[in-house]
Amino acid sequence: MHRSKFSAIVIFAVSLLPGPIWAADNELYDAPPPEDAVFVRWIEEETAPGILGIQIPEEPGYVYFSVSAALTDGGHVGSFYTAAVDATGNVHIIREPDRGDRSKVLLTLLNLSDSHARLVLAEQNIDVIGNTDVNSAGGRTVNPVAAKLSVITSSGAVLGSFDIQLRRGQNLTFVARPDGADLIENRFGPNIGE
Repeated sequence: MHRSKFSAIVIFAVSLLPGPIWAADNELYDAPPPEDAVFVRWIEEETAPGILGIQIPEEPGYVYFSVSAALTDGGHVGSFYTAAVDATGNVHIIREPDRGDRSKVLLTLLNLSDSHARLVLAEQNIDVIGNTDVNSAGGRTVNPVAAKLSVITSSGAVLGSFDIQLRRGQNLTFVARPDGADLIENRFGPNIGE
């Protein structure tokens, strides 16, 4: 049998397979976010409270969930929000800085400490993200580089230092708390509220 005839028979046979087999291929990819998406995440171990009027699923990894802005209480289309517990034990929803040049890496500093905080090049004390108020966020897009960065308070106390190797498509969040700092790689979960 010629190769072309065999190929035609295989293609015909596969086209007769039931729909659920083809549906499995579509399950490999998450649904795209809604056109009016708002992105929200909860970065605490406890169960998430309602954030912008929606309930965040319990999923590990502090991921952003996309939801239609129409389903939220005041969410702005295209905005990113992080909800967390501040130094006084209260829940705060922080609107993050707008995303910039997507060919660069976005660094975000969430300040949940009890004083101003900065993200600096370690050992040089050069600001990457300048003074960030308590319960707010600062951000900056940078080129993909290797660097040692530190989160420090306005009094100069080092909350944490991180050796990082930045690459395109990898955005990072530094979280300042009264007792130290954490680093979270920005990741995305499924759409919610549909």
